[in-house]
Amino acid sequence: MTASNVTRQKLGLSLKRVARQPVFVVAFAILLLAAVSLNAATQFLKLHFKKMPVPLAHSLDDIPTTLGKWVCVSQDEIADEIEQELGTKQYIMRYYVNSTALLPGELKQFDGKNSKDRGKVLNDLRMKYKTKLDHAIISFAVTYYTGKADTVAHIPERCYTADGYEPSRAETETWDVKTKQTPDGKLDLRYITFDDQTATASVKKNVAYTFHVNGGYNSDPTRVRMALQNLFERYGYYTKVEMMVQDQDPDAARAAMQDFLTSALPQVERCLPDWNALPRH
Repeated sequence: MTASNVTRQKLGLSLKRVARQPVFVVAFAILLLAAVSLNAATQFLKLHFKKMPVPLAHSLDDIPTTLGKWVCVSQDEIADEIEQELGTKQYIMRYYVNSTALLPGELKQFDGKNSKDRGKVLNDLRMKYKTKLDHAIISFAVTYYTGKADTVAHIPERCYTADGYEPSRAETETWDVKTKQTPDGKLDLRYITFDDQTATASVKKNVAYTFHVNGGYNSDPTRVRMALQNLFERYGYYTKVEMMVQDQDPDAARAAMQDFLTSALPQVERCLPDWNALPRH
């Protein structure tokens, strides 16, 4: 008999001796009963520990490049490493400019240019108009997540701080933005002003964001996560709508973003799933 056969034989005998112990038998029975009971309870109560993905009604790319008086002057291109960091391929990241703040010929400077050259044109216009153009330029990002873990990724409080900015004010506000899903015109958002701690000149980035999770708006990341963790829901999704205006005047930045959302948010809602139409069984 080989050494390996002897070892297996001894292991088998040891397991048989353990299996005869009353404590082992009781423990095994309890674990088996718990597993069966959990499975039965899950089926009876229709609990869902893993969420089914929910497809968008329309691609986010369908959000128009002209939203009222706001015109997109960038392209939906980001580096591969940033896309991996986002954790989703369903997103748009754009710069919109208030067309009334520029001359018609200045807007045409963006036509036919690639992403890099568009950025140069935008920076040149910033230099030309200096602070007069600040609240006329909005960074707009919409990201969509579904069928994944119930964490809420990439909130500005973490991302901007990691880039060397510190919040000087942070509030939950209710803005007057009337859409199909906000018929009362009340939309809750987080509004934060970040100060640049690395630059010699004072730079303020004013950021507003909210979420649409499982059929409704919510600006609190913790509540968004709780909605995703609801064991009685078969499906789960959330989208983050975020804007940024680089302006020394937070009030002017707020007014610009609120005006922009009046045109942009209905287009975002058009892309989102019809939560009430999803099967519940």
